[in-house]
Amino acid sequence: MATGRSGVAHVLTHRPFMVFAVTQAVSLFGDKLDYMALLALFAWFSATLGVDSSRAISALSVVAALPTILCAPVAGVIVDRLDRRRLMLACDAARAVLVGLVPVVAVGTGALGPVFVVAFFVFLSGHLFQSARMSIIPQLVDADAPPDPHLPGPVDPGQGPRRLLAANSFMNLIGRVATLAGMVLGGLIVDWSGWARCGIRPSWSAGFYIDGLSYVVSVAGLVLVYRRLGGFLPPPRPDAGPQTFLNAIIRRAAHTWSDIHEAWRFAVRTPPVLFVYGSVMTLVTAGAAFLILYIPIIQGSTETATLQMGTRGVGYFAAIGSVGLILSSVGYGLIGHHVRRETVIIACCATLGGIAAVLPFVHHFGLVAPLAFIGGLAMTPIYIAMDTILHESVPADTRGRVFSNREWVMHLAFALNALVIGQLTRFVDNRRLLFAVGVLVLAASAGGLFALARVRRWYAANGR
Repeated sequence: MATGRSGVAHVLTHRPFMVFAVTQAVSLFGDKLDYMALLALFAWFSATLGVDSSRAISALSVVAALPTILCAPVAGVIVDRLDRRRLMLACDAARAVLVGLVPVVAVGTGALGPVFVVAFFVFLSGHLFQSARMSIIPQLVDADAPPDPHLPGPVDPGQGPRRLLAANSFMNLIGRVATLAGMVLGGLIVDWSGWARCGIRPSWSAGFYIDGLSYVVSVAGLVLVYRRLGGFLPPPRPDAGPQTFLNAIIRRAAHTWSDIHEAWRFAVRTPPVLFVYGSVMTLVTAGAAFLILYIPIIQGSTETATLQMGTRGVGYFAAIGSVGLILSSVGYGLIGHHVRRETVIIACCATLGGIAAVLPFVHHFGLVAPLAFIGGLAMTPIYIAMDTILHESVPADTRGRVFSNREWVMHLAFALNALVIGQLTRFVDNRRLLFAVGVLVLAASAGGLFALARVRRWYAANGR
């Protein structure tokens, strides 16, 4: 029997996948740089026009979530009915142009409204791209292909799942590194005074231009692997017609609702997919609580706060958690195939719930730091395991809709949790509310144990 390392070795020596992964990491670095540039843009508007930067950031959060909440089900249909390679190329080319327009629009109009309009289409293109990107990974690493008889050792039917786990782990790892780099270096880049000597004014404009270049790099990577993906794409439907963006949308308009209904019906009838969607809601409940309730405690902006570390304390917390994220990306990619994906998700969600329940009673950063590290360790396996479960249990011609619907569930659940938790802070202090959410997440994780039996029966019935 081939070892789990065969999946890792296959992925790390698979040139098309590595080209794709590295260029996507560059693009993700640009995304985070773009976010830092937006924060600098808001500060510039605040200094020059008196705009409230906190309200601007809040509005940006809504704008970022709207494309997913409004368009995710339809976006999934589009991803499953178009040539995903061309769709991804079009989305990144559009984003390269749009982000370059942000500083032009901001300086030219002197208003945030037009900036948010451009940002909406940037996030919409990003959602389409993300759904297509997650859908092609199994084809890219040959996980849908028969086991490779040329690998060392006997033919192993488990090579496909191991390749998927290794691929998702590596994508997660390189994405975490790129995100950390973008957040750390982004502030330095957008505040660098040397941009003025290069003719770039205001200095934060450079962040958007560099982000645009990162999308060009992504386009170049997609072009390099374009032919490689051709043989593994799901064949077009007989009624699809020529595979052009506008033509496909027009021809499929009458069938959009049935496609959406089909995807949700598939999710409800497929226990692994339903398990993932439920896990997403548990995860974002914990995430919303950490963001809304604990960041003010670290900063010292609540009456019950005791850390009093300011915003830099938030940076320390995030950096320590990021180290855990990166380490768990590596570790889970190497040994994750020994543990059932669903068990990993339940254990990690329970860990996050436990951390949320304990944090209210911790009043020193020396004790907070290891909890942040453990939280980072627990976070990454959840995402990797969810991606792998969907890749293994969803047919290729349905993945776009299933992944898109997952993003819809995630963003909607986060928005609703943020709204409810934010309103509850009027009546309950942050620490008590964070403890209550931690207990709720622990209870939801325990409830996931009851779903395991149904998931395992489905796997047995489908020969998984």
